Amino acid sequence: MNEQSITQEDFKQGVTPIDISQFQRQYDVKKHEILTNKHRYPDPEIMIPLTDEVGNPILDSQGKPRFEKRYRSLNRIGLPYQKRIVEIATMFQTAIPYKYTAEDSTLFTAFQEVIKSNKMNFSDSKLCTEVKRYTQVAELWYPEEEQNEQYGVPSKFLLRHKVLSPEKHKLYPRFDDNDNLISFGIESTSKDGKKNIFQAFTAEFIYIFTTENGQTTTEVKPNIIGKIPVVLYQQDKPEWDAVQHLIEIAEEQRTYFSESNKKFGEPILMIAGRVEGKMSGNNMGGKVFEVKDGGNVQFVVPPNANENFDREMTMNRRDIHEFTHTPDLSDEFYAGKGNMLSGVGRKLAWLPAHLKVKNNEAIFIPALQRRINIILAFLSKMYLPFEKELKDIDIIPIITPFDIDDDTEMIRTLMEANGGKALISQR
Repeated sequence: MNEQSITQEDFKQGVTPIDISQFQRQYDVKKHEILTNKHRYPDPEIMIPLTDEVGNPILDSQGKPRFEKRYRSLNRIGLPYQKRIVEIATMFQTAIPYKYTAEDSTLFTAFQEVIKSNKMNFSDSKLCTEVKRYTQVAELWYPEEEQNEQYGVPSKFLLRHKVLSPEKHKLYPRFDDNDNLISFGIESTSKDGKKNIFQAFTAEFIYIFTTENGQTTTEVKPNIIGKIPVVLYQQDKPEWDAVQHLIEIAEEQRTYFSESNKKFGEPILMIAGRVEGKMSGNNMGGKVFEVKDGGNVQFVVPPNANENFDREMTMNRRDIHEFTHTPDLSDEFYAGKGNMLSGVGRKLAWLPAHLKVKNNEAIFIPALQRRINIILAFLSKMYLPFEKELKDIDIIPIITPFDIDDDTEMIRTLMEANGGKALISQR
């Protein structure tokens, strides 16, 4: 087939970009249904007495006060659990930057310089957040022409990367029957909204389709590295999917609990009998009622929150953290625990998050390995002597879950192993 005869529709065939609208609504607390769906969570009706211009009540034909139905805003409370779950998961995975190990060589040094110059520790955090938030994200690698020795060798090119978020790009990955990536399409719109740009990558060619004013132009270039220069990250569901219903229940509970407090939180004064005269007081703030015929005046104290209701809210909070393997990092959780959460205690509290990082290696390690292969392929074309080293180099990516360095715990463990003897000679 003539490469010029290929259209962008050939790369879109059989691929539907993910719809992130639902994920965006769930992630952004301002778009939660508790705040936006007034059919599901209606504002309460209230009856307002009608008055004339001087404040006198307006009466109906029977001489009774007239009322008008209005609506009072519900005390809506949205809880940003989704964002919190993603933020903590990203922190535990990327707070310690990914490491790469290999035998020392000029090619490995150049690779490390590419990682450093592209500030990949920041991009890795963004990639982790995006895939947990939208279920899919990609990174694109490309060379820029510029004479330099940034990688320790003379080169005419610098290697750059770009994060491809589904928020700004439509992604079209196509796979063969063995789940090997055979093409990758990226569709975007120019900042002024006048151009539609579709880039497609295969192992042999790079296609750029530009549509403006209804006219499409096609540019075809050879792919010098013989690999699709895109790393794809994807997972089946957003990070909070298993507890979305619990979050909605928690928001509803907090909203109606707040409504109850709004109605009954203020002191309620109950007067039994007839008040004699006007309420009197003094400059100390005290108030006195005079009542007749055995009357009584007292404040009505609202009952405490139902114990089962309070327990259910606590259980929901616990389940949201537990079912997403998200440690509770709130002050309330750590209050009173003191040294219990240092050393081994902290490791046990953070174990679910560490296990989740380990489980996510099935997504991130293959992706990082693909990143390594793409960068090495570019470097071997940018500096020809690297081609000889390319056959022997073996770079291994390492993901380390976040933890706090605890020298005191390490010293205690070593002393126990040493029979309680000093670790360093006092002399």
